[in-house]
Amino acid sequence: MEWSLTIDKAMPRPLRVILRGVGQVFFCCNAVTGLIFLVALFIGGVTAGAAATVGVISSTVAAYLLGFSEDDIDAGLYGFNGTLVGPCLFLFLENSPQLWLYVVLASVLSSVVLAALMKILGPYKIPASTSPFVLTCWMFLVAVYAFDSFSRGPVLPHPGTPAVVTDAVAIPADMWFTALSKGVAEVMFADSVIVGILFLTGIAIVSLRGALMAVGGTVIGVVLPMLLGANQGMIEMGLYSFNPVLTMMAVGWVFLKPDGRSAVLAVLAGVLTVVCQAGLASFLAPIGLPTLTFPFVLTMWMFLFAAGMSKYWSHPAAE
Repeated sequence: MEWSLTIDKAMPRPLRVILRGVGQVFFCCNAVTGLIFLVALFIGGVTAGAAATVGVISSTVAAYLLGFSEDDIDAGLYGFNGTLVGPCLFLFLENSPQLWLYVVLASVLSSVVLAALMKILGPYKIPASTSPFVLTCWMFLVAVYAFDSFSRGPVLPHPGTPAVVTDAVAIPADMWFTALSKGVAEVMFADSVIVGILFLTGIAIVSLRGALMAVGGTVIGVVLPMLLGANQGMIEMGLYSFNPVLTMMAVGWVFLKPDGRSAVLAVLAGVLTVVCQAGLASFLAPIGLPTLTFPFVLTMWMFLFAAGMSKYWSHPAAE
């Protein structure tokens, strides 16, 4: 929407860059959308909002100090991985004063990893997306075993053999709206219907197609796992939805020509993301790591590389 772009451009540059970094979690280079996302995070939890703020500032400042592309920094591309790092570490680790330093270090590292991956993937016009966040957080979550100052949080999976699901049942009708909304909110680790609605509102300000792709992703993340007999609690919390949300937005709106053909490909990619997430969860269970957004990253990479070989879909756009 034009009014949001006007406000975006009128903001002081430092604030605009930081808020764009938050917006880029959902591929939205818009400070107004980023502000809505950040406010939503604070509504979901003050600690999560503060951690996201520290993360996006740390990763963005690090990119400036390291001399990375100012165009990429201004677009918020060095902010969104840091935005995710903060809430992630506070979710999976015990809250402590040292954890704030951990967040800053991990956010700074995410910018270094992003620059490296952009160099590697750039010639293929494939985006690094949230892979720096995933790789960095995996490293820091495993590293806590070596440091006495940090402790695992109760949410972090315990290493062990993957468990067989035995409680798969249909979701009650009154839980559908909750599951669908939380599927969008869980992209930033928020277990909240209100946060999910605000996230969709922020996306719609930038693109109605983007918002529709997000809705399509969360629908797939609820319906398909239910049909396949996944754990009901995980479905209701949106834990099968947040990856398809990002996949469908990336394939059906951002990196391929936004038309009917890319929409069809996005649906197929969303379906595969659900299966990929289940497989990766079982693969990572022995070392006690969460999948985070890696199912989205892996599926998106496969589909964007494949699209470059097809006569039906455009080549992926540069990040």
